[in-house]
Amino acid sequence: LIYDMGRDIARQFRRAWIQMNFAPVADVNNNPQNPVINTRSFGEDPRQVSMKVIAYMQGMQDGGLLVTAKHFPGHGDTDTDSHIALPVLPFSRERLDSVELYPFKEAINRGLTGVMVAHLQVPAFDDRSNRPTSVSEKAVRGVLREELGFQGLVITDAMNMKGLSGYFEPGEVEVEAVKAGNDILLMPADAGRAITEIKKAVRRGEISRERIDQSCRKILQAKYWAGLNEIG
Repeated sequence: LIYDMGRDIARQFRRAWIQMNFAPVADVNNNPQNPVINTRSFGEDPRQVSMKVIAYMQGMQDGGLLVTAKHFPGHGDTDTDSHIALPVLPFSRERLDSVELYPFKEAINRGLTGVMVAHLQVPAFDDRSNRPTSVSEKAVRGVLREELGFQGLVITDAMNMKGLSGYFEPGEVEVEAVKAGNDILLMPADAGRAITEIKKAVRRGEISRERIDQSCRKILQAKYWAGLNEIG
């Protein structure tokens, strides 16, 4: 039924000329005080969440829709809303591997096309203070890409959320997000300034042209996969 739901959602999205859905929610909601995930999650058991995330993902992708599993590395066990402040996941790497990361790992192994990275402080990945995962190269490039082997599109959660924007200036934060390894930056506070600062960072050698080209190529490949090259 979840697979069929995914196929039907894909059909409706494509009829509306929308090629990507910011779903499924792959968070394991095991904190009853969670103010933002709660019923958006498939549950509190990592294996049950994984099975249902994969069914939903496969239904949408089989229907030709790009997806983004969220909120990497897992927003389920927090009592803070990242729209308002920066949540902290103080857990060991062993705990993160067995709970938070488990649905993402399983979905990646089944052909997941996209991941959305949350604004979370995870000292087990990056112990710098006030360094959200969305702008952490250790989290995005190190854990998601290199350790989990994810090769699809990586998208930030909305960059105007206080869990991120409360610690960086517009323009600066987008540069940090590109450095971290994100391909798409969602809802920058000032898009024009973001583009200007990223160009400056490329000219300074802080970001390589190859890094920009890599993300551009992946976005074009995703558009090709979604059939946008066939629209007259």
